[in-house]
Amino acid sequence: MDLKNKYAQVIVDIPNLDTRTFSYLIPDELQGIIKIGLPVLVPFGNQGVVNAYVVGFSNYLPEGINAKYIYEVLDTEPIFDIEYLKFVEWIANYYCCNLQTVLETAIPSNFFSKSKRIVSLLEDIDPEKKLNKNQEKIIDFLKEKPETSVFNLQKKTKIPSSAFYEAVRKLRSSNLIEVNNLIELKSAKPKLERFVRLSGSIVSDSPAIPKRQSDVLDCLEKIGGECKVSEFLKQAKTTATTLKKISETGKIELFDKEIYRNPLKIFENQGQDEFLTLNSNQAEALSQIINSMKERATEPLLLYGITGSGKTEVYLHAIKSALENDKNIIILAPEILLASQLAKRISARFGIEKVAIWHSNISEGERFDVWERIKTNEVKIIVGARSAIFAPLKNLGLIIIDEEHESSYKQTSPAPRYNAKTLAMERAKRTGSTLVLGSATPDITSFYRAKNTEKILHLPERFGTAELATINVVDMRHEFNTGNKSIFSRVLKHNLARNLEEGKQSILLINRRGFSTYGQCANCGFVAECKSCSIPLILHKTTNKLRCHYCSYERDVFNTCPECESDAIKYFGLGTQKVEELFKKEFPKARAVRIDSDTMTKKNAHIEIIEAFTQGEVDVLIGTQMIAKGLDIPNVTLVGVLMADSLFNMPDFRSGERGFQLLTQVAGRAGRGDFRGKVYFQTYSPEYFAIQHAKEQDFLSFYHFEMQGRNELSYPPFSYLIRLVISSRSEIKARKISEEVAYKLRVLTESRGIDERLEVLGPSACIISKIKDEY
Repeated sequence: MDLKNKYAQVIVDIPNLDTRTFSYLIPDELQGIIKIGLPVLVPFGNQGVVNAYVVGFSNYLPEGINAKYIYEVLDTEPIFDIEYLKFVEWIANYYCCNLQTVLETAIPSNFFSKSKRIVSLLEDIDPEKKLNKNQEKIIDFLKEKPETSVFNLQKKTKIPSSAFYEAVRKLRSSNLIEVNNLIELKSAKPKLERFVRLSGSIVSDSPAIPKRQSDVLDCLEKIGGECKVSEFLKQAKTTATTLKKISETGKIELFDKEIYRNPLKIFENQGQDEFLTLNSNQAEALSQIINSMKERATEPLLLYGITGSGKTEVYLHAIKSALENDKNIIILAPEILLASQLAKRISARFGIEKVAIWHSNISEGERFDVWERIKTNEVKIIVGARSAIFAPLKNLGLIIIDEEHESSYKQTSPAPRYNAKTLAMERAKRTGSTLVLGSATPDITSFYRAKNTEKILHLPERFGTAELATINVVDMRHEFNTGNKSIFSRVLKHNLARNLEEGKQSILLINRRGFSTYGQCANCGFVAECKSCSIPLILHKTTNKLRCHYCSYERDVFNTCPECESDAIKYFGLGTQKVEELFKKEFPKARAVRIDSDTMTKKNAHIEIIEAFTQGEVDVLIGTQMIAKGLDIPNVTLVGVLMADSLFNMPDFRSGERGFQLLTQVAGRAGRGDFRGKVYFQTYSPEYFAIQHAKEQDFLSFYHFEMQGRNELSYPPFSYLIRLVISSRSEIKARKISEEVAYKLRVLTESRGIDERLEVLGPSACIISKIKDEY
């Protein structure tokens, strides 16, 4: 930074504050230290001392403004650079929210905002050294208590904030004290473990050292002179007391060492994975990706390949090329489960030290350690769910979005309500990175764009010798009318039994978690609904609770109707828990495991389940849409989709597309090994167009059929849709303001003469009219 800069512009870390910058004087002690992106402490009116981020500099202020000084810096390294700042500013503008909200999502600010500042006395003070009154107060207190928090130090010395921080800065710049962050979040503190190392010469026959201690020293020397204490005690067959006695001789040193908490450590013993030889289609796709990276072309490339065509292998070769050119990589997956599977494969190729995973299922401590390694550029590859697009990797060269068609890349709540694909496109433009979108069933809009820009990389065949599975549509109306009341059709039940006999594995998909959909009284019609949301409560048998899937409200299961007090309560519908229970009744000897968001509360539970399934320890995997993609297990030869109709029942113009995508994706899990797979779609609407296209595994025919309807109705990609949701605890207020907004928008479009190009629809009530007491 130019030393002449007098003021720093900052944004303060205060929620819901309008985005604007505030100017603060840069103290002499911080000249040359303050940089863009540095977290700092500043005084802010009635809020007292608050966190802020430096976003600019100036030498002038508007007349009448009396600037205060920055109190101190909270970290030695900037959290972001100027380019990253411009990116998050763009996000705030594009998604109509304040910059603080975006930064809160982008960076783990709780590592700073919840930190304590610890002051330590570094050395005895020279009596001749001139200190002012406030500095003397601080030093006198620290002589009594050499280490204390900044908060406690100010409280005890009773020095006003401005003068106190000035004194602290001057003492720091004179190297008389130091101030460090102490993270209050227990899990986010640096993890320290006790180590032992050699510190002096070893004289094995010295009479001053007993032979037992001499043997311990020999053991430490043989294993390299340094080791974790807990491991060394076992190897040397000694005790902590013996180590302490040896340390008193000065021959060894016991010390604390910071340990990197790597969420991928569970994969460290999986062995190195070899690169496979690409077929001609894969090699051509890779060539185009590499050329795009060389040319720094930023128009997205669509890697469109049927299920099992080897898209992941192309990703891995592209990552290798990026690393060879000293570029870093971000890879997004739509689900935590798939992100973990990708991270496992990538770390097997490139080592767990270069790869980091980023999603909501990792601990605060792991997140803290990954963040620190991103800052030092030790992490080269970030794999994660949608929020990983914010990872502040420098020297970014490649962004990959796997299963790009998934709706989970869009965050609908809380703010910022962003689409990770849109952010990836913008970030690719700003960094000159290559963006690769991969899918067997691309988003209609993505395919339309790639077709028009001629950026489609096509993989039309399965990798190796595997063939696409045969798909059968089972008419459940016929099953019911011929006496089969089971949730399993006769043909699916027969093939499940056959698979179990032959030692093959199966997948059952039901796109609804829980035991039942709702409970209703057959006498009076009462339905148990959430008290805060306008939806029925779902029965969860494992906890024997009725639960809301939107606000997590729970109540006990009831067998007597609260309205009419009859015992005619019936539970209807089908969820993963009920499928699991009915399957185990039908096949009691089968090893079946359920995976859905309810089973993922335990850390790494999803990884453990998939690992057990991959190793053949599980016969049948039952789950929601999270098991429909990314799994590449050669022994899976059968897939059954229960209630395929439920995929198409949402009142959304994309419901046909999303149902087709899910059916095609889950069908692709079968037959990836030496045996051809079988797939059964159970449905009460076998003639439905999306089911028929999914049966043929024919994306192109589905695309052309869907585009006809979209064109007729001017739906995307022939238009853009902007959805405004207005919520309030008062239903009348929500409706009134919605009508006012719609009226003002119509007036605006008419006055500007764009009402033919910009149509205002609604307002209308949301599909679920109340969530968390908001209408």
